[in-house]
Amino acid sequence: MITEAQWESIQPKLELCRALHWDVPHRVQAPGVLPGQLTRFIGRGSTIELVGSRLAEHRLVSLVGPGGCGKTRLAIEVGRRTTLVPPGSVFFVDLSGLSDPRLVPGTVLRALGLREARGKGPLESLIAQLLKRDLLVLLDNCEHLGDACAALVEALARECPGLRMLATSREHLGVTGEAVVDVGGLELLERAGYRDEEWLLRSEAGKLFVDRARMARADFVAHGDDAVVVAGICERLDGIPLALEMAAARVRLMSVQAIAEGLSDRFSVLTANERARPRRQRSLLASIEWSCGLLGESERCLLYRLSVFASGFTFAAAKAVCAGDEVERDDVIGLLSSLVDKSVVQASPGVDRFRLHETMRAYAATALEAEGGTAAVRDRHLDYFTELANSLEPKTLTSEFALAQDKLKPELDNLSAALRWSLESKQFGTGAALVSSLGSFFYELGLNSEAVAQCEYFLAAEIDPSFRGSLLYLASRCSRLSDPPMSLRLASELVSLGRSLGDEAVQAGGLIAVAAVQVEADPAAALGAATEGIRLAQTSREPRTEVRGLWVKGLALCSLGRPAEALAVGEEALRASRACDWPNGEHLARIVISWSAMWTGRFGRALEETSYILHSSRTMPLHVAVADAHRAEVLACKGQDATALIDRAVSAVSVSGDSFFVANFNLARGRILIGQGQEDDGYQVLEAAIAKLESFGLFAMCVQSRALLAEVAVRRGELLTARLHLDGSSWRLPRAIEPAGAPVFRAEARLARAECLPARAHGLACNGLAAAFEGGHVLWVVELLELVGITSSDLGCPTQACRLLGAAESQRGLIGYVHPAPARDELAPVLVDLRTALAHDAFERAVSEGRALSLEEAVAYACRGRGSHARGRSGWESLTPSEQRVVSLVGQHLTNAQIAARLFISVPTVKSHLNSVFAKLGTKNRGQLAAAAHRIEAS
Repeated sequence: MITEAQWESIQPKLELCRALHWDVPHRVQAPGVLPGQLTRFIGRGSTIELVGSRLAEHRLVSLVGPGGCGKTRLAIEVGRRTTLVPPGSVFFVDLSGLSDPRLVPGTVLRALGLREARGKGPLESLIAQLLKRDLLVLLDNCEHLGDACAALVEALARECPGLRMLATSREHLGVTGEAVVDVGGLELLERAGYRDEEWLLRSEAGKLFVDRARMARADFVAHGDDAVVVAGICERLDGIPLALEMAAARVRLMSVQAIAEGLSDRFSVLTANERARPRRQRSLLASIEWSCGLLGESERCLLYRLSVFASGFTFAAAKAVCAGDEVERDDVIGLLSSLVDKSVVQASPGVDRFRLHETMRAYAATALEAEGGTAAVRDRHLDYFTELANSLEPKTLTSEFALAQDKLKPELDNLSAALRWSLESKQFGTGAALVSSLGSFFYELGLNSEAVAQCEYFLAAEIDPSFRGSLLYLASRCSRLSDPPMSLRLASELVSLGRSLGDEAVQAGGLIAVAAVQVEADPAAALGAATEGIRLAQTSREPRTEVRGLWVKGLALCSLGRPAEALAVGEEALRASRACDWPNGEHLARIVISWSAMWTGRFGRALEETSYILHSSRTMPLHVAVADAHRAEVLACKGQDATALIDRAVSAVSVSGDSFFVANFNLARGRILIGQGQEDDGYQVLEAAIAKLESFGLFAMCVQSRALLAEVAVRRGELLTARLHLDGSSWRLPRAIEPAGAPVFRAEARLARAECLPARAHGLACNGLAAAFEGGHVLWVVELLELVGITSSDLGCPTQACRLLGAAESQRGLIGYVHPAPARDELAPVLVDLRTALAHDAFERAVSEGRALSLEEAVAYACRGRGSHARGRSGWESLTPSEQRVVSLVGQHLTNAQIAARLFISVPTVKSHLNSVFAKLGTKNRGQLAAAAHRIEAS
């Protein structure tokens, strides 16, 4: 039994009790689904009406009252009955298990079924995604996070006009525009003028007691003297629902007279010593003290120990954590059943799940602390959940992830409480091991903010290097979309850690994490880092790290205009992910395959992969939107109207507020509109999307689209604008021929043609064709075959032009690549000129000869004799992009080891590049090479 002074400290200590359970709601609810209840809701009719009218007038209403008065049940009932928002638009957010104020926005975000948008934190993501929605959000248990909740609701109220919020707290939030409704006990009618039985039927408090008593004992009735006693109990307990329910549960074992006598004894003690305490608090304490006083020693011991669970717990957890000394393991089930029968512990319907009311948990936690038993029980709590996470970790990486999720997701609060205790008790190694075991679980569920925060806590402590590596990897992975600079810093630190330890597995993870951050900003650097990371992952036998590296490598190759290689990499990733039974890895592999299949003209395969992604991602709106956007581009290539599909994808990510994906999908939308002949609309969409992505520093993503804008400007006759677009591209001439530059060569050729420079236009088109063919980019090859044919016509070579156009027509037919509207408009006058230049038979014969050519033969025919347009065998333009980067770093006087570190490649690879460069440039040593590099860069 706790002392009166300890009870006095319970209210301010509620926050301390909750601080042991820091980061997630204890009731895991599907978004938009209010928590289920075991008992009927009774009374509060006038209060519900008042709260409803306040919500209609004010967008923030706070229900304020002491613990146990029923604020949560009242808020849920208001949510069930409201007509202020559309059906399914009421969301419940339980903050009782949270102690870190920084995590309030993220907790609300998850409770609403939303995810962090790329480049935005939880609060920004909330605002962006709730901007145009009509919702009612129930924020439950705000008192211990008052400042954080106030800041959140103030920001949301200011920015989201359709949002209404109903908060429950022990004190108001103090926010401008807040309407406060005081919640006390249930209605207690004046007994004068009513017979006692009638009073029980009319009084809210009386009806609640009788209802709960009948749950405990089906034949319970209150007539005559019993009715008088029950009415007295209701008055003594001030109508406080929790106190009434606990007292009513006793009718199974005691008469109502005995219950009243027990409360009377308790009140006499309280009244004598605590006259300054509000009566409502004395009533609740009396009920709790009295109920606990009636428990057996083992029951009371179990109750106190159960307080270490942040909220819910299973029977297995209770047995593992609470057994010992006064509580025998075999007795736990019987004791727990007894506590449920006495309404001290609540059982969840249909599942192995129990919980304590928050006020009872705070009381029990204080009692456990008073007995000096907290540390030992919390140690067992930490050990149990560490073992649970460790046993389930292998399943989180395989097709059994759903099974692991079912076991871990309800325990998020307990896992967080265990982590908090490991920090408070300085068991850093155990805590770090627990975070490491939960890595994939956190990532797959989108708990990125929580994962990063936990990693930061333990990375600041002294932990084993192997744990440090795991945490650096997890933190980098989870911060990649929200904070790329931080992610890159953590990944680079992981690379350094791996090198210092001589651990190739750690180094591989770091290199691939670096590549994942770089892939959209600097795909060439990402390719180098991923390639080296894959090699190390293979030698250290880390198949999932290898798969992730193959995914990044495939994306980088696609960005560099090399989809043929990317397709092979994607297929390799698919095989590897299946071999290690990693569904998420298979998903990543199919993304690469889908994109590279489209660019290589395998439209059927691309659509097959998007269908698989859609089917396997039904519960992940972002993945569905990605598949829709890609599917739209494939269908557009086949000449089908994909406007509705791409608009749906853009709309889906617009609702989520993810500005990166909005801009990314708008690149596709702009290309589709231009291909359909809606050039003005497409130009506007594309220009805005490019501006947004380049503001993120993602210039490499925009090369193709900038080139397309330049081509539209050429068709408009705006040659200066076209030149500005091409000069603003991150890939611009003069530059060696490489696949990534094919769209730029194509745009430059069209600009030269508009400037009446046919020879230059022809040479540039040939260069683009060679670049596209080198990368295996079939769609670009077909487009550039046509352009070379058109420029051949400009140069007065009609037979050659007809053959090339025939070859391009044949290739389009083979893969089903339909002419976009601008290409048809460009080609039409050229065909008229060719029919004029050649006799009918000669024209048909030349076109037929072209149709008979294979793709390789057509490219060889187009590029024959182009001489200076091809990459030479010597000189600067003969160097590959990788060799050019090595030369540039030699010019900065870096050593081979420093160059290897900068490019994320091995030292032997650097030496191989240098030997090739010496031969091509005719240099003999690094000094001559550095001088040559300075001359080239100066020119």
